[in-house]
Amino acid sequence: MKTTIGVVFVAVMLAACASDPGGVAAGDDEAAPDASSGDDIDARPTGLPIDAAPMGLGAPGTACSCDADCADESGHDGVCIFGVCMTEASATCASGGSQAECPTGSRCWALTGYEGGSLCWPDCSAHTCAGTCDGDGSCAPAEGDNCDPSCGAACTCTETSCGDGMSCVGGECVEDVDVGTGPGAGPGPACAGLPTRDCTGATCDDLMTFSPRTNTAWDDYAINGETAANQYRSYLRKDLMMLVSYATSKVACKAAAWSGTARALGLGDMSEVNGAIPGTSIGSPGHPAGTHVNGRDIDLAYYQLGTVDNKLRPICPHTTGGADQYHCTGAPTSLDIWRTAMFLGSVFESTKVRVIGVDGQAGPLLISALDQLCDSGWLSAGACGDVALAYETTNMNLGWYQFHHHHAHISVEPTAFVQLPVTSNVKSIAQRPAGIHRVR
Repeated sequence: MKTTIGVVFVAVMLAACASDPGGVAAGDDEAAPDASSGDDIDARPTGLPIDAAPMGLGAPGTACSCDADCADESGHDGVCIFGVCMTEASATCASGGSQAECPTGSRCWALTGYEGGSLCWPDCSAHTCAGTCDGDGSCAPAEGDNCDPSCGAACTCTETSCGDGMSCVGGECVEDVDVGTGPGAGPGPACAGLPTRDCTGATCDDLMTFSPRTNTAWDDYAINGETAANQYRSYLRKDLMMLVSYATSKVACKAAAWSGTARALGLGDMSEVNGAIPGTSIGSPGHPAGTHVNGRDIDLAYYQLGTVDNKLRPICPHTTGGADQYHCTGAPTSLDIWRTAMFLGSVFESTKVRVIGVDGQAGPLLISALDQLCDSGWLSAGACGDVALAYETTNMNLGWYQFHHHHAHISVEPTAFVQLPVTSNVKSIAQRPAGIHRVR
């Protein structure tokens, strides 16, 4: 039971006053125990297993609101994880499902988004589970389960639970990021005549190229060995092409008067004409298996400040000791936060998009800017509720940490992200999907 001294005192007093096996405190009109009767009021009731939880405290797997609801087990502190009692591991998991760091009947994994260390997840075969049994046979919180963020180790936050310097964004406490005041009150220009956003009919998965290749909103320039006469890496599904055309055009209109420079957004790798990963035709596929196939994925530049255009390039320092780290090692100083956030929010108007990958240094800035754009009316409630940015601020081996310092990645199907490598040492739950950050 992870708790403060004051809570321990209250818990002891309640236990001492317990009048039934459930630990309900007796009222003030109850007779005091007779010290001369020979009864030991602190004696453990007979018939319970040696490792049973103390009276009134939840064994691993039981429901909880606070850490104080969860019993310690074999020297491991009890903690409340989204409404399910678990215990803390004695050390970082040696491997996913290791038993060495946990009491008998529980196994070790970390939890995405939880910074309190590795956890001992109760085995469903050894405990009664108040949540749901996952694919590893562990008792995990069910979708919708939660606890009190003022006293639970991992709970969905509220507007007042995060403390100074933190804000509750998408159910997580995140550090306040100063991104300025932004463009002010929205929604801005009406922007009549934007390209159609959503595709309908039987041809939405047909592979197409942007036409025109370049205008004031987007720039599908030759990249990665392409030539103007042979842009063989630039074939995209019709529905995704329409969505990008719409979102870039909306930024060009809505943000025309914002500070910074209004310029077309550079487009990067998509797929080859037959749906293959770009580079396949020359014997050098440029992306992991399962991504950039059949026109479902596109790499795009960030909107930038202080550059000659918005083509794909690093927005930050990305080396250490002269060696490329393939991620931002410092602040993304050339990122045009507000235009990029406006573009991302416009993309999330489509229900086909489940996640967009960005660099871990850019992610918190963009989440903060998206939050402001939502509050000030620049983005629709539907888009704000669907924002799902994928990034890692430290390398959790979830597949998001590297290779997004010079571009964002959009997919119209979630499998292109979900199939990226995920470490077996870490579990994800509905309340904490791997590396995904939300605004609402």
